[in-house]
Amino acid sequence: MENSQLLMELFDNKILAILKLFFKNPNNQFYLLEVAKSSGVSSATTFRIVNKLAEIGLINTIRLNKFKLYQLSKNENVEFLQSFIREDIQVLKDFINNIKTIPNIEAIILHGKESTSRANLLIIGENIDNSSMKQLLAAAKEKYGFTISCLTLTKDQYEQMSRMGLYSGQKKILYKI
Repeated sequence: MENSQLLMELFDNKILAILKLFFKNPNNQFYLLEVAKSSGVSSATTFRIVNKLAEIGLINTIRLNKFKLYQLSKNENVEFLQSFIREDIQVLKDFINNIKTIPNIEAIILHGKESTSRANLLIIGENIDNSSMKQLLAAAKEKYGFTISCLTLTKDQYEQMSRMGLYSGQKKILYKI
């Protein structure tokens, strides 16, 4: 079992649902009822969990007169926890595990930074079955609501375009034979 999967098994599903809401919307401020409704957790349980998360510094409480808003904190503990729970990372791992089964793929490169809802990938290889790849892209979109944009290139095309400076931004190799 992967480290991240082990951690996910240890967390209470209700806590995970609330954390995922805040991780997907790090700059948003939520009323307690919004958190409960969006996460699918009862109001009383949401109140208990949000207060615990605020107590340990993962969520900030913002007071407006007699109302309270909640927002994800920006600190090392949040970043550490987010690295295990962020769904977009899991989506990319899942997608890469599936796409590796398509013959002739030599490398998969993340081009630019992935966001909470999308990533751009360069798929390097010869004679890659695009219909299989499109099915996997659609499955990722349907299952996670995450958009993966792919550009398929041969190794020579990628090297030529890189020399021309077309793929000079941030790159991360996610898979390589």
